[in-house]
Amino acid sequence: MARFILEEAAALGGGTVLGLPGGELLLGSAKGTAERAAAALGELTSVPLESWALPAGRQALEARCRAAEGPLPASPSIAEAEARCAEAPLAGFAQLTFFARGTNPTPVAQRLHPAPAGLSDPVLEALARELLCRRLLAALADPAGRRELPRLRPGLRLILDIPRAGYGGLGIGGRSAEDAMAPIALLPLAAMAEPSAFANTVSRLRAGGWAVGVSAAGATATGWLTMPEQHLAIPGNGSAPPHPPSRLIILGPAPDWARENGALYEVAA
Repeated sequence: MARFILEEAAALGGGTVLGLPGGELLLGSAKGTAERAAAALGELTSVPLESWALPAGRQALEARCRAAEGPLPASPSIAEAEARCAEAPLAGFAQLTFFARGTNPTPVAQRLHPAPAGLSDPVLEALARELLCRRLLAALADPAGRRELPRLRPGLRLILDIPRAGYGGLGIGGRSAEDAMAPIALLPLAAMAEPSAFANTVSRLRAGGWAVGVSAAGATATGWLTMPEQHLAIPGNGSAPPHPPSRLIILGPAPDWARENGALYEVAA
């Protein structure tokens, strides 16, 4: 998704995206376009971004590019990350959190999701999420695997983190995706980077009785929602969206604006 944002900014602002050993560089884009891309990336990654105004900042930019050619911070390889995810015990990464709505702290929903893998490389962290989500789905479909997962509470709406390509027919869906108790399939925001594939995934999920949502790093993502029935999950430690969507899920304690808008927000078990 980050690469997609940079390439879109390059197309709109006349710049070029360069791949460097230490990251991606948007070079030569119009100021306004670059600033909008930087704001979106900051919300998406929660990582402070560096920028240089040219030609005044040319020397600083060249120095930063030379520094990027040095050794990168140590991180596991893709194979090592895959092995780590395959070997991790289910009880060690499967988490169940609960959600309330309004002023009543009684849980009305529950979210089953993998804990963050804690990898410094965002690409590897996204890969780990995919792999761990697949293991959660496999465990849900297997009686022995379900015994290793946190026990779901009957009567609470289910929010389930799933891989960006959807799921392979897990039979938990409701009678209709519009049911108030229909389970919510929570996809990563990166799934929207491929609009056609994302639309197909949403169509399959809704046909199976699932409501659909995406998780993002901040409120900027509200501008990327493509359907009025789409849920959005964001952390509660950021600013309020200018127009909060009607189906908002707050990950973490809820600020006042979220409670007032009827969002689901995390509460203690």
